[in-house]
Amino acid sequence: MSTNRLPAAERKRQILDSAIRVFARSTYHGSTTKSISEEAGVTEALIYRYFGSKRALFLEAIDHTSSRLVEGLEAILETHHSDPLEAISECFQFYVDLLNKHEELAKMIFLVLSELDQKDVREVYLPYQRRALKAIATAIDDWQSLGLVREDIDSRSAAWLYFGSYLILALVEHSSGSLPMEPDDAIELVEPYLREAWPDDRGSTED
Repeated sequence: MSTNRLPAAERKRQILDSAIRVFARSTYHGSTTKSISEEAGVTEALIYRYFGSKRALFLEAIDHTSSRLVEGLEAILETHHSDPLEAISECFQFYVDLLNKHEELAKMIFLVLSELDQKDVREVYLPYQRRALKAIATAIDDWQSLGLVREDIDSRSAAWLYFGSYLILALVEHSSGSLPMEPDDAIELVEPYLREAWPDDRGSTED
């Protein structure tokens, strides 16, 4: 067991990070507080002290991973609110980098989806999903108002497809263990929807 005395917030985060790795590796039902305590190097009693139960710890793991993804997405879309190509490229790179750096994240995504029939999981996860869809749809609406995206595209439907592409990337990472993709791959897929607004040289007004 760890003998280092950490501030409460750091110790709680250490346990949470360890739990995410264990849940991703063993699923929720295959995990135990004992295996989490061993991963974190703490006593089981400390887990119950900070989180109360394995279920509460699992729900906090969902909250933590979901917020990390959605807040990153929102920040990028806000930063590049007038540049769809840059926004799409940055969102793609952000997600790829996150999945490559934290291999447990792809597994957690599918673990959460497999538990969505549970009311408590839905209550934690779905607000983040709604935030992501709203951020994407709002960005598309803004791009349409600026003449950067075709007006015949339904922003809500497009938001679901955009959001679904994140799940596809997680599936690639989860099934193959790597993401041999570049932002330009994503740009090539969406460029037909932007081509009317963007010339081939992406914004240049020269012939």
